[in-house]
Amino acid sequence: MNKKQNSYLKNFTFVVAVRKGSQRIKNKNIRKFGNSSLLEIKLKQIRRIYKKANILLSTDCGKSLKLGKKYNTILDNREKKYCSNNIPMPKVYQYLAKKVKTKFVCYLHVTSPFLKDSTLLDALKKFANKNRRYDSVATVTTLKEYLWRKKKAINYNPNKHPRSQDLEGLMALNFAINIVSTKFMKNKGRIVGKHFIPVNLNFPENIDIDDKWQFIIGDLIEKKKLDLRKL
Repeated sequence: MNKKQNSYLKNFTFVVAVRKGSQRIKNKNIRKFGNSSLLEIKLKQIRRIYKKANILLSTDCGKSLKLGKKYNTILDNREKKYCSNNIPMPKVYQYLAKKVKTKFVCYLHVTSPFLKDSTLLDALKKFANKNRRYDSVATVTTLKEYLWRKKKAINYNPNKHPRSQDLEGLMALNFAINIVSTKFMKNKGRIVGKHFIPVNLNFPENIDIDDKWQFIIGDLIEKKKLDLRKL
């Protein structure tokens, strides 16, 4: 990374927020995943791309805080009410934004362990070079499926059944990377703006470790270091 990029990244705080326990996967963020953990993989990635990065780790988990100290993060021992399943996410985002001292936020989810360093750097570059039409950057997965809603096809005409490769691609947010201004996040309680630049992720980068079966498959990929691009 050159001096100009290093200087620009000083304006960012990389926010990583995790909670103690998990509803679907016990201790998901800190349990062994490959030879590491989901949380450690993400902290290592940030330090790889920018050694002097401002990293805010917000959590109610003692083990996570200990790991954050190892990687020299800004530690936020998050209040219990902001870790509840009942609190609306906009309130959590506003809480986190108030902890940030820089102009911009790069919000990263630990549940995207296969995100490439080059993709993260590309997303940051896109945000740096964006024009005023755009207010944020968000990673997406393009869906080319035969989608229906309320008994109606969304993206194709059933009377003119197209080939799957000819379907209109619809974007699904996968939240691997979200980049916004701190002011926007604080005022709106959102990490995706109205006019965002999409960064498309393909398999396996778009894997989101949310359920037990995804953890098991992801763990296998991480252990075996499979080159899935050859499959």
